[in-house]
Amino acid sequence: MSEVVKFTDMEAYCKATECGIGDKLYCSTLIGDLQEAAERSSYALGYGTDFLKDNEICWIILKMRLHFTELPSWHETFRIRTWANYLDKFYFGRDFEIYSSDNRLIGMATSVWILADWNTHRPVIANKRPELPPPLIQDPKLVFGEKCPKIRFPDRNEVAGESDKPVIIKYADFNELDRNRHVNNSRYTAWAYDALFKCGYDVTLIEDLVINYNSEVKAGEKVELFISEKDGKLTVFGYKNIDTKVFAVEITMRSV
Repeated sequence: MSEVVKFTDMEAYCKATECGIGDKLYCSTLIGDLQEAAERSSYALGYGTDFLKDNEICWIILKMRLHFTELPSWHETFRIRTWANYLDKFYFGRDFEIYSSDNRLIGMATSVWILADWNTHRPVIANKRPELPPPLIQDPKLVFGEKCPKIRFPDRNEVAGESDKPVIIKYADFNELDRNRHVNNSRYTAWAYDALFKCGYDVTLIEDLVINYNSEVKAGEKVELFISEKDGKLTVFGYKNIDTKVFAVEITMRSV
């Protein structure tokens, strides 16, 4: 049996249309690049999206933490390194390192995924599906020394207060949808940035995000965003259908 490759590297080029203030890559685009690197790595391990779709299975990301000291710049070719690092029942762990064009470590991320039935999105246990190859762990290394944390997600009325007025409203329009006809998880980060920017926060100071994904958003649905500052934590919460919890993003900003 051949030795398991310890990691997968992917290069990404930073285009002008993917950059914002200061010619820096949008954080939401970077998260999309991390997901792309994860797919390529999963393909190398026998769990590529096309193979899974043929078996009516898909990957679903549940949580991610991303920390960066800087974002890639326009015209820069940067590198993402990723590896599968644990399997706990049906939870797959995957971590990342992000390197600049001059090979400096500028970011790290950890994430949790499940395999799910394509139609019902119920978890699939790989070891109980004979058509799937045995899951492989490439490297048990955890970039933060711990698994991705879970964010406390309060009910809408606890966050909204008496006014019940969202900071911003987003819709699952055509350009927000992915191949599965629902909003891609990377877009929730973009929405959180929009909410913070609208309220006067300097989003260029963000250096760490913890994102929990609770419910998918399908074509045409509306999501209302609220911002909470409590116990020293800045968090953006998204709800649909009044009180269905969609996503939460806990933000840390660097000191100036």
